[in-house]
Amino acid sequence: MPVAPSPARARRRPVRPLGVPVLVPTPPGWWFDGLLAAALVAFTAALVWWSPLLRLDILVRDWCDQHRPEAVWLVMQAFDFFGQGGPWTTLTVLVSLWLAWRHRTVRPIIPAGLAPIVSTILIVSLKRWTARGAPHLGSVRLFSGGTEVEYPSGHVSNGIVYFGVLAMLLAPYLPVAARRLVQWLPGVLVFVGTTYLSYHWLTDSIAGYLLGLLIVRLLLRVPWRPLSSQYQLR
Repeated sequence: MPVAPSPARARRRPVRPLGVPVLVPTPPGWWFDGLLAAALVAFTAALVWWSPLLRLDILVRDWCDQHRPEAVWLVMQAFDFFGQGGPWTTLTVLVSLWLAWRHRTVRPIIPAGLAPIVSTILIVSLKRWTARGAPHLGSVRLFSGGTEVEYPSGHVSNGIVYFGVLAMLLAPYLPVAARRLVQWLPGVLVFVGTTYLSYHWLTDSIAGYLLGLLIVRLLLRVPWRPLSSQYQLR
């Protein structure tokens, strides 16, 4: 004789399908990825060969240094925190582990694990190659040979990449407006905060934004759902 489900079990919400709705690169197609990569290369070349960009960096830094009341400084520090790699790496991994346990699959761990690997390889490689100083330490010029490595801004890139991954993982649980805020707002806040605080040159932040968009689009393209379908947790 079948046993009727308990009231608590009957009231429990069913588990939503993992990855529904699915986030995809917008606009679709690889042409925009190529455009972002070309823009980053062209922008880097312009910093080497077109001195007005360097003068703009110095002008923005000096203006920010002269217009930094304490209340605004505190707000900008909060904005800059959204670009810290450590806390947001930890959060994305924890969210992916929770989803892996909830859905009995390792699939969510794949994008969360790839994000810091891809970001670290690309950002660190570019920073060491360009060897640019910070706004108050070292040279404004790229390839200056100093020990500072500020270009592109890893903070700005982090603000796009990690929150883009969070939006992808939590897409089934968030309304569209909330998902878009999670995906896009932190990167903008970090851009404003780190530039205003003179932690990075303006052009560092622009390059970091371009690189972050490219990385998150690449992560959205990873077929992590079918790739790991054979690795179901029992």
